Formats: sequence, structure tokens, C-alpha cells
Amino acid sequence: MNNIALQIEQFISMSSKSLKSFLSTDKKNIVILAYYPTYRKQFGSLILKLKEKYNVISVVDRILNDEFERSAHHNLLFPWRVIENGQTYYLDADIEGIDLILTADEVGYNDGKIDREFLSKSAKRMYFPHSLLEATGVKDYYDYIVVPSSVAMQTYEKNLKDSKVKLLPCGYPKLDLSIENYSYKSENIISFAPTLRFFDASKYSNLNLISGVESNLIEWLLENTKYKILIHAHPVSFQNKHNFYELIKAKFKDSDRVCFDENLGGDYFNRSDFLITDISTTAFTYSFSTLRPSFFYKHYEFKNEIEKYIDKITPNGISDSFEVLRQGIERIDFKIMQEKIKSFREEVIYNVGSSSEFIVNQIDAILQGEI
Repeated sequence: MNNIALQIEQFISMSSKSLKSFLSTDKKNIVILAYYPTYRKQFGSLILKLKEKYNVISVVDRILNDEFERSAHHNLLFPWRVIENGQTYYLDADIEGIDLILTADEVGYNDGKIDREFLSKSAKRMYFPHSLLEATGVKDYYDYIVVPSSVAMQTYEKNLKDSKVKLLPCGYPKLDLSIENYSYKSENIISFAPTLRFFDASKYSNLNLISGVESNLIEWLLENTKYKILIHAHPVSFQNKHNFYELIKAKFKDSDRVCFDENLGGDYFNRSDFLITDISTTAFTYSFSTLRPSFFYKHYEFKNEIEKYIDKITPNGISDSFEVLRQGIERIDFKIMQEKIKSFREEVIYNVGSSSEFIVNQIDAILQGEI
């Protein structure tokens, strides 16, 4: 065993000991597991509500000193992998006494073993999707999936029809907290929130294509509107400093009408008159939170189930040119859009405004062996 492997074994031993010391002997123990920092906001106010009944421990892959780490009774650094000198080491532990593990992340490595067994081979596992309408995490790694909407439920039921995973029509705690905290303040801002794109960084044509198209959109907005532009990239893009994102930051760093928001969550919703994206489902979170419209500027071919619902939150469907986008922006009727978006939200999202309470009730039943 080399020195790195030995150090990792020592770390696993110490961290396991710490986690065991956090476990309660008179309350059920729930671990909130953040494999990555990206989706720490998914739980809304759920963790605080769970603390009223259960012993709650957050486990993270890195310390950020954020609200998520402060929300549970205890917080522990216990990454699921370590990369040193180009080699990946997967950490493993099987700790007795954990009753339920909640996560909003899907790892997928080692054929799902990490998702199924990290920290405990016996604890029940509950997955929180990071999309309101898309069925993310369509795997049988989990015992339960917290389904946000009837739209997502259709896909889960189709793709997991032969699985033992229990689908719980709960809602979306992140949305509920976003609605609760929403307080619009007009600052004459358009928010641009593109989806996450994976590409081969060694192929400069792809790099130039993505950064070039997005730069063109930002330039067009600056030239053809009087709005300021807030750019909120996918968290993975700014956390990992994706090259195309860094190029855009460098290009517009001196513009007094362009700013970059790299905070997790949707605080920028409060400042936005409307949102523009390519195909990010953030648009639905934004519109359902604010009852304000989103625009979809399609500059490449994509196939996505959410396309059929785009017209529910935008005035003019998918904009395939700047002219179509311009017409949509100029013709916004915010009152009509507010009514339209609210109607769709109430139609498809489960337990709007009360999802955390509903999930707590479901967890009560799970821990009592009723589900």
C-alpha cells in the first residue's frame, strides 16, 4: 500500500469514527449526502423540519461553510473519492446506525455501487431530482424517488416500471423556498442561464462554437435592448472553470451592463425581469418561482421532453433567430404570462408550498416501516 492509499485509509477510519459519534441512540438518524456542491439547495427548508423529529447529519465532499453545512445537527467532511497524481481512489465505509440517506446527486461510478452503498449498505436511500419536469436519476440505486411533478412522474413510471423503486408524488422543496423568498425588485435585468454542456476541451472548434454563440447573444442583447445582462452559468461550469465560460467572462469583464452571478440557488431571480436560456430546466424553476416569463433561444439541435411544455412559460415558443427573440421580448404581457404560468404550475407540480411537510410525513411512514 503506497503512502497516499495509507493516508486515505487513515482518513476513512477517522471520519467513520466521527460519523459514528454523531449518531443518536434514541432518535432515528438521517444523513443528507452531498456528493457534489451543485445541488445543495435542492432540499429547501426540509432539513430544518426534519431536525424537529430526527437526528440529522450532513455529509459533504468539500467544506464551503455554507448554509447547507449549518442546517443539520452535525456536518462532516467525507468525500466519496480522492484524486491524487492522476489516480482516483474511491472511499468506502459501512456504518451501522444510519436509518435513511437523502441525496440530490447521482454519481454513477462503479456501476452504481457508490450510490447504493457509500456510508451504509443497509440504510434506505431517497433521491431528490434536480429538475421539476425532467426525470433525473432514473436508476434503481434508490429505494425512493421524490417526484416533483406529474410530468416527471410519467417518465419515471415508464422507465422504472419493472423496478422496486417507490415513486413518491411529493413536490419540490427548492421551489417552495424560492417562492417563499421571492421579492421582486426591478433592476432592469435580463438573466441568461444556459444549460450544462459537455464537450472535448481539446477540440477548439467546439470551444469556439459555444463561447462564440453565447457571446453573440450577449452582444445582441446589449445592442438591441436597454437591459443589463446577468449571466448565471451552470454551477459545474463556474466551479470547474470551463474554458468557454472563462472566455466569456474575459470578454465582458469591463462591461458596465454585464455581471456574472456564481452563487448557488436562485437569489438572482429577485432581480430579473425575465430569463433567457437555451434549454436549461432552470427556466421552469425561475418562472414557477416568479410567475415571470422565460425565453428559449435555440442555437443548436436538441431533443428534450420538456420542449412540449416550453410554450407554457414563454410568450413565443422557441426562438430560433434573434428576430423571433426580439419580437417575443417586445410583446411581453407580464399579467397574461403570470396567469398562464401560475395555471400550469398548479396543474403539474405536486404540493406547491407544502412539499417539505409532505416529505416529512412520507419519511415518518418510511421509518415506521409503512412504506
